This record gives sequence, structure tokens and C-alpha cells, in this order.
Amino acid sequence: MDDQRKRTIIAEIENWRRNHLLPEHYCIFLLNLYTEGERPASSSTPVKQGKSGKEARVTQMAQSSGSGWGKGNTADAGYAYVRREVSPITGKMVLAWLLGALVIAGLILLAFHFNRFQTPMQIAIFSCFALVFYILAFAFRRSAPPLTHLFLGLCFIILIAGGIYCIQKLDGSIALTLMYLGLLCVLLCASAFVFGFTYLLYCGMLGLALIYGVATTERVGEAYSWWKAELYWVPMACMLTGVGFLMHQANPKWAGVFAMCGLLCFFGAEIQSLYIPEAQRDLIQLLLFVKVFMASAFFFLTRGYWYSWLRL
Repeated sequence: MDDQRKRTIIAEIENWRRNHLLPEHYCIFLLNLYTEGERPASSSTPVKQGKSGKEARVTQMAQSSGSGWGKGNTADAGYAYVRREVSPITGKMVLAWLLGALVIAGLILLAFHFNRFQTPMQIAIFSCFALVFYILAFAFRRSAPPLTHLFLGLCFIILIAGGIYCIQKLDGSIALTLMYLGLLCVLLCASAFVFGFTYLLYCGMLGLALIYGVATTERVGEAYSWWKAELYWVPMACMLTGVGFLMHQANPKWAGVFAMCGLLCFFGAEIQSLYIPEAQRDLIQLLLFVKVFMASAFFFLTRGYWYSWLRL
């Protein structure tokens, strides 16, 4: 390639870099490729007018290090393009590092000695960690939403796993476990309105429906009949769907959750019947086909009413 064409290409790449038409590392790679480590210091990217003092110092450092490029040192040329100043160590950084190290050390200590604690102490540890994560999620709900999701997930994982562990250690019954999980589902529903996350309401309501199904399986199984199973689920599904349709004008965000949970509960009787030995599988399949047709026809005929707020 002749020198004139090479200079034109290098000038064009410099223009791309100054105007941010390509990512920084792409421009650096292309400049190193076309200059072959022999780019003179005078042709390096000039400091743009209006840059902050820090950016100007970084660019000047890159230019000053270009004195070695004429010697063919390609590694130095690449380094000059990407050199950045290291942020000074502040008191907040040291404090954050110390707190993080203490938390990690405490978790390691608890992991090795957790079984040595008495059950009340274990319950207190689970509760404290869950409370801390919940408070952190509330504190970061506006400034850092991803951290809020992370802290909420950790909080409820600790509550579920730790609660079930402590109940089993205390030889608690299945009914006590279901009651505890039901309280957590209610907390999920309440947290949905506090934080404004619809998925929390989905998890809470579907969790309550699952607990309801487990709690009523034995009762439905006594002298089982398909209409008896439907009486346990269809009214609840109609109620949830009706609430969703009634509140769609006032709050469409939550109305869609109620409507979708009601639609899923509409098939709860058939799902529950799969775990009842007396239920006939052929009859369950027939009921599923009928319900799918009824639900699809209902939502199709009313699509102009719910399409905009159900967000489907």
C-alpha cells in the first residue's frame, strides 16, 4: 500500500475515533494495524477543545509516550492508546473493602460453625441476614435497580431455605410448613406493591395457589369426582380474572397480573387431579381440551377489551 493511501486511511480512522463513530478499542486496533508501530508522535490524536482536565492529561500522556513508536515498538504503541490514570485510594474505598472483607469472613465462619449453634440462634441468624438484604433492597430501589433484584432474591431464598430447615429441625408438621410458606407468599405480594415489581406479585399469587392445591389435595381425593375438583378452583379463577377486568382502568399494571393468575388457576383442578390416583387420565385430558377452547374463545372475543392493558 502506498504512503498516500495509508495516510488517508489513518486520518479517517482518527476522525472516527474523535467523533466516536467506532468503539475506542476498534480504532486502537486499526491504528496499530496500519501504522505497524511506526506512527510518529506528531500525528497522534489531538486533545479536543472542551475536554476535562483529566481527559486532557490522559491524552497528553499517550502523546508523550509516542516517542518510542519510531523505533518500531508495537507493544508500546498499543499501550499508549489505552493508558488511563488509576483512581486515588479514598477513605470510602477502604471502608467498603473492609466491610466486604468482614462480611465474607463472617459468612465463612458461620458456614463452618453453623451446626454448633442452637436452633433459636440459627433462626436469629437467618432472620438478621434476610432483614439486612431486604433493607438493602429498599435502599437501592431507585439508585441501583439490579442490586434491588439481587438483594430481594437473596432475602427470599434465605427465608425459604432457612425457614424450612428450622421447621424440619424442630420436627414441624407439613401444615406448619405450608403456613410458613403462605406467609412468605403474602410478604411477596406486599413487597410487589412496595417495590413496584410485577414479578413479585406473580410469585406470591402463584405460590399461594400452589400451597392451596397441596393443602386441598387430600380433601379433593376423598370420594373424588371431577365436578368436586372444579368447585375448588373455578370460582377462585373467575374471581381473580374478574378482579383483573374490574381494575384495569385504575391500575392496568396489576390488573394484568390478576387476570393471568386467574387464567392459570382455571386449570388448577386438572393439575391437582394428576396427583390423585382415583382420577381418570382420559377425563383429565378431555377437561383440559374443553377448558383450553373455552379460555381461548373467551379471550379472543374480548380481545378489544383487554389487549392494551394485559400487555400481550
